[in-house]
This record gives sequence, C-alpha cells and structure tokens, in this order.
Amino acid sequence: MAGVKSRWSEQKNAYNPLIMETPKKTYSKQGGRPKVGIGRIHKYVVSTRLSPERKLRFSALCREAGQPPAEVLRQLIDRGTVRARITREQLDFMAQLKGIARNLNQLTRLANAKGLAAVRVRHAAIITAIEKLLKQICDGR
Repeated sequence: MAGVKSRWSEQKNAYNPLIMETPKKTYSKQGGRPKVGIGRIHKYVVSTRLSPERKLRFSALCREAGQPPAEVLRQLIDRGTVRARITREQLDFMAQLKGIARNLNQLTRLANAKGLAAVRVRHAAIITAIEKLLKQICDGR
C-alpha cells in the first residue's frame, strides 16, 4: 500500500491552498548583530596588584578622564597618555563657536555680494568673539 494513493489524499492537497511547499532560503544567516572583527575583540585579561599610593593615583586618573579603568589602561598602553572626555562646558563653548561661525559665513556671503566695506565692522566683532571662545576652550583643556 506504500505506492497506492487514495483519492482522498489527492483531493485534500488539490483543494487546500494552504498546503504548499515553501521556497528554500538561499542565505545562511537571517540578521542580527554582525561579528566583531578579530582586532576589536578584548579576549585577554590582565590582573595586577597595586600599592595603596598607586591605586589612589590610578583612581584619580580614571576620575579626571571620566572613563572606566579598563579604557584608561587601554589608552595608556596605546598612546602613553589618557585624554579626558569633553566636558559639558566645552560642549557649550563649541556650540557657541558653531553659531558664530555660521554668522561669519553669512557675513562673508554678504561681503561678496555687496562689497567688503559694508561688512568690515561686523567681521571684526565676530572675529574677536571667536578668538575669545577659542582661548576659553584651550584654557579648559
């Protein structure tokens, strides 16, 4: 009876459109997070013992940089120095500098359209404001 088909099984497949073969997937992975490259994997753990003085210096260095201890160590190994994160105050200065730069760009366009003499006074005021902000940003670092 293995090779014999009944009339009921043929009708069941013929009249039911839900029983169909699904197409095979030609790709192996469906999505998700891509694999991390070999050079970016942090797979080695280094542990060390520190004296209380060195631990305090290391904690102070992490606090100044505003970064976790592991990232501070990575930067020390890679560069020999640790760069601090940009503070909120420095971000405010950069936002002001960006707004002044936009004004300067608009005045430059106006100077090209109408002539330099009409805009020279405004340029001088904006340039001094830019120099003042740059000095404040540099003093903050």
